[in-house]
Amino acid sequence: MRSISILPFVAIATALVLPDIQVFEQLSLDGERNEERVEFVPAKFVHSDSGTVLDEEESSDAADWAQDGGHGHHPHGPFDLTIYQLLSLSNRTTKFLELVNEHDSIIKLLNSTKANYTLFVPTNDAFEHAPHHGDKKPSKEFIESLLKYHIGVGAYPTSRLRWAFTIPTALDESLLDDQPQRLRVRTGIIGPTQLNFITHVVGGNVAVRNGVVHAINRPLLPPVFVGRELSLFPARFSTLLLAYEKTNFVDFIHHVTLRGSTVFAPDNDAFRRLGPRANAFLFNTERGRGYLRALLKYQIVANATLYSDALYRADGVAEAIEADEVPAEEDDVVDQILEGRRYHVDLPTLLGDTSVSVDVTRLGRWFSRIVVNGRVRVSVHDAVAKNGVIQVVSGVPIPPHKHHGAWDQRMGPIEVDDLIERLEDYVEEEDSREESWDDL
Repeated sequence: MRSISILPFVAIATALVLPDIQVFEQLSLDGERNEERVEFVPAKFVHSDSGTVLDEEESSDAADWAQDGGHGHHPHGPFDLTIYQLLSLSNRTTKFLELVNEHDSIIKLLNSTKANYTLFVPTNDAFEHAPHHGDKKPSKEFIESLLKYHIGVGAYPTSRLRWAFTIPTALDESLLDDQPQRLRVRTGIIGPTQLNFITHVVGGNVAVRNGVVHAINRPLLPPVFVGRELSLFPARFSTLLLAYEKTNFVDFIHHVTLRGSTVFAPDNDAFRRLGPRANAFLFNTERGRGYLRALLKYQIVANATLYSDALYRADGVAEAIEADEVPAEEDDVVDQILEGRRYHVDLPTLLGDTSVSVDVTRLGRWFSRIVVNGRVRVSVHDAVAKNGVIQVVSGVPIPPHKHHGAWDQRMGPIEVDDLIERLEDYVEEEDSREESWDDL
């Protein structure tokens, strides 16, 4: 794991107490809500039910499915074309095609019929949102990674995409133990499907011989390191930023080798819930900084990357976290949906031999809830990163007490003595010297 600026893990988003969609729409550079729809496939390649090819002036099908915005119930097609062949025939995606044509490996992948893929192709207009760095041209390796990140592994028509939380891509990431880098997917009750918070599916759902094609309104940039990603949004997490600075956490993390990670990142409100006395002890005393450092270690899962619907382990095993399948004929179907299906896992942290207990509950197929130690809820899920994933939490994860179990933030601020008892076995000797804190 590496860092930028002054710390390896900083804060993740400016207003993460808000719902995901509201928060990350604010990241749009121009504030647009992206209501446009695109004509993606030339109309002469739209087939009627009888299989005949229609002339452009005779068909309104292309415009019709373009207006779906990625929310149509049925994929258009199938066309007797590969993804690459379809891409080559579109006059709305020529900029992306130019990049593809510079990489034989990508052409081969999009032409292959040995497996199914899903291409999220940026329209020509989408490149207006691409970052520009003057005359400096991105490396060929970066462009190849970018192209692979637009290719989902497996066929994801809208009917499947709408239920996904993350999907694997063709970009294998060495820092995830060579597992596929993933895309974050969210589909609301209304509005377009979102990818990685700010990219919208604006058309497509076109079935071809080797998969599905969707059009998007912004290019998908491969995720950056956890530290870089978090440092982009420090305002909401200034307390976490201060914690890393005071404990010299950057030096510690630079000496840790990780193959994937899960960062449970608390926001300012999460630290506030600890109470003023606990915060004063942690941030304003020499002794407290050792305990603060232990808390930060406990927030990081080592060598395991937990998404809402998948778990990457360090041994190269990828484990799916499946949604509920509730038989409609059962009498207790409503109770089953409300109860959800719980996936439980204990994950090792960087704090000694401790682990965090994580429960992922699916409510039907649409909603997912992640809870840490039975008490702390994840408020923003699946901020994918180059070397892991960030799960923003509403409370500060604290190791369970030997006798009293997990701390419940709903019961009010934690007592300093209680905090010390939970962490004292994991605090380095030089940080555990006695110091009075009673007057704080």
